Amino acid sequence: MKRRKTWLWLGLSVAASLAMVSVVVREGAGAYVVQDDARQHVFWMQRFLDGDLFPQDLIADYFQSVAPAGYTALYRVASVLGLDPFAFNKLLPPILAVIATAFAFGATIELFPVPWVGFCTAIIFNLSLWMKDDLVSGTPRAFVYPLLTAFLYFLLRRQTWSVALSVVATGLFYPQYVLVEAGVLALYAVDFPRWRLRRHAIALALVGCTAAFLILLPFLLATNEFGPVVTWAEAKQSADFYPKGRSAFFYEDAFYFWMSGDRSGFLPGRTPLALWIGAFLPILLKFKKHFNYLIYLRKSQILLQLFIAATSWFLFAHLFLFKLHLPSRYTHHSFRVLFAIASGITLGVVVKEIWRRSSHAKAVDRLLGQTVSIALLFSVIASPLWLSDSFRTAYHEGVEVELYDFFKTTPKESIIAGVDGELNNIPTFSQRSILVGMEYAIPYHRGYYEEIKKRAIDLIRAHYSSDLTFVREIIKSYNIDYWIVAKNDFSEDYLEQNYWLEKIEESKMKDDPLVRAVVEVFEAVKHGEVAALQSQRDRCSVFESNRFLVLEGDCI
Repeated sequence: MKRRKTWLWLGLSVAASLAMVSVVVREGAGAYVVQDDARQHVFWMQRFLDGDLFPQDLIADYFQSVAPAGYTALYRVASVLGLDPFAFNKLLPPILAVIATAFAFGATIELFPVPWVGFCTAIIFNLSLWMKDDLVSGTPRAFVYPLLTAFLYFLLRRQTWSVALSVVATGLFYPQYVLVEAGVLALYAVDFPRWRLRRHAIALALVGCTAAFLILLPFLLATNEFGPVVTWAEAKQSADFYPKGRSAFFYEDAFYFWMSGDRSGFLPGRTPLALWIGAFLPILLKFKKHFNYLIYLRKSQILLQLFIAATSWFLFAHLFLFKLHLPSRYTHHSFRVLFAIASGITLGVVVKEIWRRSSHAKAVDRLLGQTVSIALLFSVIASPLWLSDSFRTAYHEGVEVELYDFFKTTPKESIIAGVDGELNNIPTFSQRSILVGMEYAIPYHRGYYEEIKKRAIDLIRAHYSSDLTFVREIIKSYNIDYWIVAKNDFSEDYLEQNYWLEKIEESKMKDDPLVRAVVEVFEAVKHGEVAALQSQRDRCSVFESNRFLVLEGDCI
């Protein structure tokens, strides 16, 4: 009977997850709809279907070089089976959500063997997942949720080799989280109150940590062809790491920087209120004798171990900034899992306690108490009905279909330039290389970003230059085949709304070369300087739509 109940509540948990998934799937429908981050991390995988795409493409080569091995292999297998990488990218989130839900349910049951409490965890967990665009991205960070919940489930069941396997899988899909799992394993072997090693846990911890070391060893020995990683001092001098920058990290507001920043902050943003119910679990444990239902709670120290491990790596990531990538990645993902489980348990304990106490009260008090407990439970379980509008998918719809189709007819080795944001869609929808695009201007590896930044500066100056000779030099230097020009590119109004200019509005990095280039261009346009490209519109245009002209590089 107990097993049947467990399977019933697990089935309901998966069904609830799929119901929330359906909202996301509808948003992603369409041949020209793509998830924002997938534009970076998936576009180059079109090489799996056609090896001639993106030849000698700096951007494609870079994102291929930083893609984890397991992530790359999974997409390659999908391509072998005939699935387009972007179609597979949209199939992944529902699959990952169901796996993560099942393991989160299982981990909750291992901690607190009451099936309906596992269902509460599943609801809160899925709400948290879909209010942020991590899982829906289908990129490496999407895999952290099924992998971390699987790791916790197997650890709670003390399945040594399954723990080791989950650590290895994490290393293949999201390597930096192996550090968090290794931290949990190291703490798992210690009996905290007595500060002694737990004999029964030593073997499991050793096997898991050995797996962590072996899977991370290649990363320790490897050298990135696009390195080195940017340093703290270099980042402080770059506008890209300040508000309005491509990878905003530094903020004057210290509280926001340390607690709420998307890349620097301790706590995850965009979460359901129910996720933080779990913060009250330590208080309940402090007054354990007043909550009879807590007798079911076991092995709860693993939640503390995950909290300590994630927090420790968050601090280390700040201390060795960018060497361990972004600090927030260590706590944001962990806390969505940890607090979902803790919240499910806390909700279950509180609701059951209110119900128990009201059962022995007078009729009016009994009715009031039972109404409160039902209302509390309903407010969480039914919350997806009114929170679905808060789901964040970051799906982006490409609207310039004629432009994309035109570039599909051009040679595969074509290089396309332009300053409009539409350039970001060309690699995805046209399978052609671009010279530079802000979506791909990731500033963490100097060898890559210095070249991207140089291209951006040259491109902006050439696009608005009145010197046709300079424009021709840039075309020859970068072998530009096509140049996209928006019909209002050269107006002051367009520049005021353009991302390249917007990024400097609040920037204090006026000496940043890219910022200077944008300022110079804006001043030239304000003073009536006529761009040389305007004189080539009629003579060199090979395509025209309502918004854009495409000029041929050789013609210019």
